[in-house]
Amino acid sequence: MDTKLDLQTEEDVRVLVHSFYFKVQQDERLNYIFSSFAEVDWDEHLGTMVNFWSNILFQTGKYKGSPYRQHVPLPIIKSDFQRWLNLFFETVDEHFQGSNADLVKEIAERVAVSFTSRMEYEGKFN
Repeated sequence: MDTKLDLQTEEDVRVLVHSFYFKVQQDERLNYIFSSFAEVDWDEHLGTMVNFWSNILFQTGKYKGSPYRQHVPLPIIKSDFQRWLNLFFETVDEHFQGSNADLVKEIAERVAVSFTSRMEYEGKFN
């Protein structure tokens, strides 16, 4: 039996972020949004996301920003958030278990719900 540890270090966060975005790049719909439409610089984005999640878990202060506005111009449909969330949960569960693993899933769900609600309110999905 493979015992998974909790997210405890920035290296753990790096593993999570890199594993998750590898899956995003394999997903036809999400990869289109990130790679084809947004033309994301993956090295920069991965570093930003490691800083974001490290800040969430360990209060590193390495992330300063407003992620919502960066997502507004993207051709996102409502179901993309569930797709993103499913891949995120799957990745967390493959690598980690514990209170921090639960916390990042809870925060990811809050982000997805918040972005969906705001975009819906702003008429983005019409």
